[in-house]
Amino acid sequence: MRNEMETLEQIDRYLDRTLTLDEAVGLEQNLQTDAELQSLFERVTVVRDAVRSSALRSRVRNLHMQLIEEIKQQDEAANDKPDYTKVRPLRYAQSLRWGARVAASGLLLLAGYGSYKYGSTNIDSYYSDKFMAYQLPNNRGEAEEVLTSLDALYRSGNFAGVVQRFAGLSAPTAHDQFLTGMAHMQQQQYKEAIDRFTALRLSNELKSETLFEQETDYYLALAFLGSGRVGDAYPLFEKINKTPRHMYHQNVTDEDLWKLGLLRWKSN
Repeated sequence: MRNEMETLEQIDRYLDRTLTLDEAVGLEQNLQTDAELQSLFERVTVVRDAVRSSALRSRVRNLHMQLIEEIKQQDEAANDKPDYTKVRPLRYAQSLRWGARVAASGLLLLAGYGSYKYGSTNIDSYYSDKFMAYQLPNNRGEAEEVLTSLDALYRSGNFAGVVQRFAGLSAPTAHDQFLTGMAHMQQQQYKEAIDRFTALRLSNELKSETLFEQETDYYLALAFLGSGRVGDAYPLFEKINKTPRHMYHQNVTDEDLWKLGLLRWKSN
């Protein structure tokens, strides 16, 4: 346990760039040949990301505040003594070692949390948690001929019919593109959904429009996720998370981003 704590502390200091040059070079060399150290390094990296978005952050902060308070008390006690006691007392050195143990223990706590999340997070569960069927507005008084449109087919759940109907359109609108993409999503045809949403985004760019822009952000990200392309999904989810006014902002929390980070790490 002692060696693991020391290794965790070294990795933590390396990521904070507080190691000496020789220590940093030594760690990097060991990472090239030690698979177990590589795994620990990757886990600590992921866990540090969790600290920025997890409630565990406050627990670690409290541990560090406890350390700071103890050191402050040691300093005050030392300053009350005559000048010949300039050398730091043994208890001060012990408190610093205790602080290192606190930091390492905090990382161990977070590593355990990260391991749990790592084991319980997978693409299928994340996708199922985030996917919600797109609902068309229920307009009353529709004309009879509209019942053969993409809207009517989609609303009736005939998603294959939507795709077939779209293939016969000579000039599909942005609405047609998006609805057909959603029909593919409902059939778990993620590659085809990506094609439709991507075509809609390109059309918007060429026309300087934003039709279905936010809807496409969310469902294109899910389509990437469904096809296993976590690296492509992550920037879109991050954009939604960082944009408070995005219509899907509430669907992508900081912890969701951390889970995506885990998935991205697992898929590499």
